[in-house]
Amino acid sequence: MRVWVFFVGLLFFLVGIAFGQETGVVEKRLTELLKEEYGRTGIYVKLDGTPAQLKHAAGIRSVNLHKVPDVSGKGLAIVEFKAEDGSVRTSYVAFKVFETRKIYYAKRAMTKGSLVAPEDVESKETSVSQSELIYPKDLEALIGKALKKDVAAGTVLTNGMVDSPQVIRKGEMVTIIGENRTLSVRAKGKAEEPGRVGDRIRVRNLSSGGEVFGTVAVGRIVSVDF
Repeated sequence: MRVWVFFVGLLFFLVGIAFGQETGVVEKRLTELLKEEYGRTGIYVKLDGTPAQLKHAAGIRSVNLHKVPDVSGKGLAIVEFKAEDGSVRTSYVAFKVFETRKIYYAKRAMTKGSLVAPEDVESKETSVSQSELIYPKDLEALIGKALKKDVAAGTVLTNGMVDSPQVIRKGEMVTIIGENRTLSVRAKGKAEEPGRVGDRIRVRNLSSGGEVFGTVAVGRIVSVDF
């Protein structure tokens, strides 16, 4: 009886090793494909479940992308493999892409509207599966930005939590600059709307009394095309 149990256990152990090896082959090939496709080195792939027929594959023949990863890192591959009976079959396999990257955290509790300074942030390397658009690409992408809500110490900071600060308040005096290829005109104005750098706002020319729309720039400047 003990011998029989031993051999059954050994069989399951060997099957598990074989399955793990085939899974590893698929994950490795997908990782290489995605690194080549996106030109990035800090990524790796884990299968998101494995079809039953692939668990008994005698060997992996090819791995190709069927659906590129979405913003959550989920994608679909098509795997060609040799079955136990010697036939060649294909199967769709779901996978998820992870990336080792630097994530930024709040070192202290901060309130809505606070401007992020270098001393407010700490970072560490971690594996994430979400789109790179969710996280700041570097510290410079956070510094000087205004928080859109209160955050507790230890909160992971994402791009959606910060915004460019308002540089012009409603009612503030501004400089209106109008430029074309041959002429540049400056005038004093009053902001009729608040704005961040890059926003288009309405301003009143104090000399003419007329209102125009312009683009907010650094230094309380509103640039108008004419």
